[in-house]
Amino acid sequence: MAEIYTIDKFVDGVETLLRKALKDLGAMRGSLMVLDNREKVLRIKVAVSLNPSGSLGQAIIDGTRLKLGEGVSGMVAQTKKPILINDMEELKRQFPGLQTTTDSARYESSLVVPILEDGLTVAVLNINDKVDGGRFTNNDLLTSEMLAEYCGVALKLERLNRGILHVNEIIREISLTNSLNEIYRLVVSNGAEILDCESASLMLVEKRTDGSHYLVVKESTDRDVVGQTRKLGESVSGYVWKTGEPILIKSVEDGIRDRRFKILNKPGSFIVVPLNLKYQTPYALNVALKSVSTIGVLNFTQRAGGHAFTSEQLEAIINYSNLVAIAIEKARYFNESKTAYLSTVKALSAALESKDGYTKAHSDSVEFICGALADRLYFTDKEKEDLQIAALLHDIGKIGIPEAILHKKGRLTSDEYTKIKTHIEEADNILRHTFYLDDSREIVRHHHESFDGTGYPAGLRGEDIPMGARVLAAADALHAMTSNRPYREAMPLEAVAEELSRCSGKQFDPQVVGLLLEILHTLPLSGPEDETSRAKTSRNGN
Repeated sequence: MAEIYTIDKFVDGVETLLRKALKDLGAMRGSLMVLDNREKVLRIKVAVSLNPSGSLGQAIIDGTRLKLGEGVSGMVAQTKKPILINDMEELKRQFPGLQTTTDSARYESSLVVPILEDGLTVAVLNINDKVDGGRFTNNDLLTSEMLAEYCGVALKLERLNRGILHVNEIIREISLTNSLNEIYRLVVSNGAEILDCESASLMLVEKRTDGSHYLVVKESTDRDVVGQTRKLGESVSGYVWKTGEPILIKSVEDGIRDRRFKILNKPGSFIVVPLNLKYQTPYALNVALKSVSTIGVLNFTQRAGGHAFTSEQLEAIINYSNLVAIAIEKARYFNESKTAYLSTVKALSAALESKDGYTKAHSDSVEFICGALADRLYFTDKEKEDLQIAALLHDIGKIGIPEAILHKKGRLTSDEYTKIKTHIEEADNILRHTFYLDDSREIVRHHHESFDGTGYPAGLRGEDIPMGARVLAAADALHAMTSNRPYREAMPLEAVAEELSRCSGKQFDPQVVGLLLEILHTLPLSGPEDETSRAKTSRNGN
């Protein structure tokens, strides 16, 4: 396996070569200054001195910032032309506006060479002071220019490697979430960062009811265009989707001359790349457009500084887009599989509802109450989703409980209560085989634990009980108390508040009870005096 070219290897390699070049040229000092494109300043990246007493201190290296046109190095970066200096005063006469911080009388012979890439300055190489106090020659300048070319190649290698590492880190971050909206946001923002541009958008292919396809903007740096559509084959984006061919246009003139597609505006330099599923993945079987390997496109315009995009950038973003396509399909597969599984589980819930008509209205209302509490507890979107799924499914285990027990009027016997408690185990068995329901399953499993440790099935106490389970326990009890049950009438809200307060710190988490009491009268609940209203609330509570 080839050795990865890291920034440390770059610095070590340039420093070694620069030290050797100083000896060959009979020079005392040398440095490589790299251009920061965002701040438009030169920073010292590597500095070498054959005389330890003449070495630049770290504070000077870290603090040196030269704007384009400022000082000799800044002027060379701006003019893109190398300079051989043997007389500073003569140089100032040639360039009257040149400002330097170094005393001309102390400024000895120097070679200053720009390092160019695609016609733009990316760095400046400085070779300073002959060891014998002599002067550099034109041959020395040619040697420095060859050294500068090597440094330019080394810089490009470093940048490519850092780009690969950066893309890998971005893809790792994207892969950590299964929220498609979050993935879309990350894809656009990070893609714009990779290409150092101001405008980016993500378009995905969708299918109409008539079977035709179109592109829709799912995310963009310009929020006004989100939701806009393009016909397949229309505009550059449609052309890229149709052909699977990436497009790099370096100027408006290039775009006008290109007859393969019609440009709808005049964006200057731009890149459009397809999102291709080129690799065999387990998610490909679930692609909505199974016969289509290109699921969308990425668009990039307005590169920083008004520069044109490069072939190197195109290559980098193609690799990025291929990984992005897989990440999007993985999330689609996850969400569609979860939806399919939940549909199956909800079918079981419907079967349970046929046994116990109370269950459906109860689950919907408990879900609503849990959502209201989750907002006040600042749950993350994932935590809130897990809790609300748990609320919908928390009674699923009752599918295995005999109807005679579920509908019994009056107090349950000890054996009947023991049987009722098995619904937790039954729910756990139903939900355990789907990994993306693990967190919801944990909430369901422990929502009958008590804060003081007297609950079941594990007898957990206090904060050992998952927070979602503590919320579900209180919400479940609240709706049960405000509903008619086979064994008792619904309780008035005042009595419910008293019961919640009495059980705070015993059955329920005091923090959850406190929040529940604050919002109790705002929830879609009613007391026994309004049966019709309560029935309507049970149907529409979600």
